[in-house]
Amino acid sequence: MSGHDSGVGTELDDRPPHKRALRFGYQHSATLVAVSVAWFVASLPLVTIGPATLGAYAAVRSLRQTGRLDRDYVVDAVRTNGVHALLLSVLPVVFAAPAGLSLRGGTTLTGLTPIIAVIGLYVAGYLVVALIPTFVAMADGESPVVALKRAYVWTATDPAAALSLGLVTAIVFAVTALLTIGFVLLFAAAAFSYHVEYLADDFDVPAVGDASTPVSGTPA
Repeated sequence: MSGHDSGVGTELDDRPPHKRALRFGYQHSATLVAVSVAWFVASLPLVTIGPATLGAYAAVRSLRQTGRLDRDYVVDAVRTNGVHALLLSVLPVVFAAPAGLSLRGGTTLTGLTPIIAVIGLYVAGYLVVALIPTFVAMADGESPVVALKRAYVWTATDPAAALSLGLVTAIVFAVTALLTIGFVLLFAAAAFSYHVEYLADDFDVPAVGDASTPVSGTPA
């Protein structure tokens, strides 16, 4: 459904993020399902999950701005920050993989191994949450350094919001994973739409109907 309404941005500004995300998802359901499937397929090699996620955020961003999917905007975002997205997506794995292996290989729960593993998993989880606003900013054309700085400031100054964002993402992941094919069709659509709406005020993501920010060509 295209569901473009020039008054949507103003109407939904004061609504909670989850209600804005639900309305947004309803208006653009067919396109968002296509984005979700494309993200899943592009992420299958695993090493490409960073650029795939960046492209999905750019797609949601363009939909939110103009009510349509701007392919040029998505291509420009991936071309500009795709390599950086790939490198950043490795960071949580650097901490999570050794932590998981140490827990799996440990014969007992004594000593420093479980503590180190828990710390590693915590850092990995923190990085995953911090990378959400980082990727949203990068999809908007910000450089990786600026995006990381904005994400760090946001998570450090509002840890409750960061925790809420992480918890909702985990719930969406778990629910859609139980649906099997539903994960392919819905996870990226639901999670990334929610992320963009949740971060809209803090990261100045314009809503549909805001013509002050260009979409085509170079990301704003």
